[in-house]
Amino acid sequence: MTIGAQHVRSLVELEVVGRPARALCAGDEAAPALVLVHGGWGGARMHWAPVLERLARHHRVIAPDLPGLGWVETAPLPSVAANAARLVALAHAMGVTRARWVGNSFGASVVASVAGRHHERVSGVAYVNGFPMPATPLLLRRLGQTRPARALMRAMVRRIYREASIARGFASPARIPASLREAMADWPLIVPRYADILVAGDGPPPPRTPPLLLFGAADHLPGTSRREAERLAARTRGASLVLIEDAGHFPQLEQPEAFVDALERW
Repeated sequence: MTIGAQHVRSLVELEVVGRPARALCAGDEAAPALVLVHGGWGGARMHWAPVLERLARHHRVIAPDLPGLGWVETAPLPSVAANAARLVALAHAMGVTRARWVGNSFGASVVASVAGRHHERVSGVAYVNGFPMPATPLLLRRLGQTRPARALMRAMVRRIYREASIARGFASPARIPASLREAMADWPLIVPRYADILVAGDGPPPPRTPPLLLFGAADHLPGTSRREAERLAARTRGASLVLIEDAGHFPQLEQPEAFVDALERW
């Protein structure tokens, strides 16, 4: 796909390892590849639409929909590692051998898994208000498969998937996009899927390329606040921390120009 002055974008659907896949794409195919991985509150379009065309000026941008989470009609994958392997296969099917990988929220866990397990595919990795998912001890994984434990985990996840949490994730609730509110209709489907992925855990090896930590400084969600970003930077070898002021959990939505500028400097 060759891009003109308007940086045309398209939704590409293809088959990857016998299963359907899709990604929102923009940019010149000859440009350096940039893979954008969304979080659990909505799909690729909701997360990346405000920055897609800006990033396509200098990159070939690929923003996949994660199975069962972004593309809710498809079957979910059981773990972070499985999602990471799936995205590597998708990139390969699209002719991309190396890319910079950027993940927001849960997507940060996925790109951390890509960087740790498939380092030959990674020229850079950025965590946007997210972090590598830790490993779950074997005993807890087994307990997590029991009915009471699964019910407890789903109850915990429901506390994240509620309207009050949305407001805490934004510096200004007035900036909450309609597309995020529309995504709430899918949350009853997503909650049990996401809970199962959390039980599976991950614990990838550290990335060989030092990560960029790109965080909205006004994120008040548990685990992804400014303080947690600083702690993550302190314990991650070689990490660079960039804070975007007046932005919360989705800096690409609240401050798209500052977000793109930070990625371009990277």
